[in-house]
Amino acid sequence: MSETVHIIPVGFDYERLLLPISQGGLEADRILLLQSSEDSGESAEAVIETMVDRLEHTFRTVLGKEVEIQPVKDIYDYKSLYREAHRQIREEVDSGNDVWVNISSMPRTVAFAFATAANSLIVERPELRESIHTYYVSPEEYLVTEMIGELREQKQMLQELGEDYNDDRIQDRLQAVDTLLEEVDQSGVTKGASRLGNGQMFVEFPAAPLSDLREFEREILYCLYENGPASSTSALARLLAEQREEKYQSLRSKVQYNVRQLEDEGYIRRTEKSGGHETRLSTIGELWVETHFRRN
Repeated sequence: MSETVHIIPVGFDYERLLLPISQGGLEADRILLLQSSEDSGESAEAVIETMVDRLEHTFRTVLGKEVEIQPVKDIYDYKSLYREAHRQIREEVDSGNDVWVNISSMPRTVAFAFATAANSLIVERPELRESIHTYYVSPEEYLVTEMIGELREQKQMLQELGEDYNDDRIQDRLQAVDTLLEEVDQSGVTKGASRLGNGQMFVEFPAAPLSDLREFEREILYCLYENGPASSTSALARLLAEQREEKYQSLRSKVQYNVRQLEDEGYIRRTEKSGGHETRLSTIGELWVETHFRRN
């Protein structure tokens, strides 16, 4: 019997993860809550833990839904997130289930990984278009703006109290609030840019592949994955000819044509190097191999 399954990455939100199902008309038989398991700081972890607990209780006890909580180890490792998203969605639809992915919460790395994986599966298998759904829920209010307003009110009140009472505690609180408001005015509601596991300050979100692949195109991608970048298209053709036990000359033009096609579709990148064009997998090309040849 088919089910309607919602995959919901949980961040600092509660109502916009709950209301589309409890009041918004979306059907759900089973809920998969994704919870970050990495060290995000005591305050952040406490908020996320509270949201997960409340969502589980409401979905399970109040709405009578089946709920599973799954930890997410590294919320910034896009490749790992994409592979896991692709596996989860693929296994559900292969079991005959409909999948709905709520990308409203958690960091954008998680949201983009699941959205791209969902789109990739639909592009490859158009018959799944009615079985895979990605959705976003806009908040009615942003509480952070109200919190900033309250801080400004607190600052004014502490200033007035400081004029009437000589109390170091008032001055300490006033300085703390004033410093925080100055940082908000200078930097917004976030501060700085941290370096991630890849050593960089950014994560690239590769576009979903344009189409499904022919057998020979798949063979080229797998060859590059197993052997690493080729110094040129000719070098790649020689390697493939050796693996297929065919003559290089008879395979060369076929490899060149398919490499150009794969480059146009975003699976391969070619860069000029030492008089030739080094041929390597793009990020989405690498992920395609890992989600098709190496089932997790």
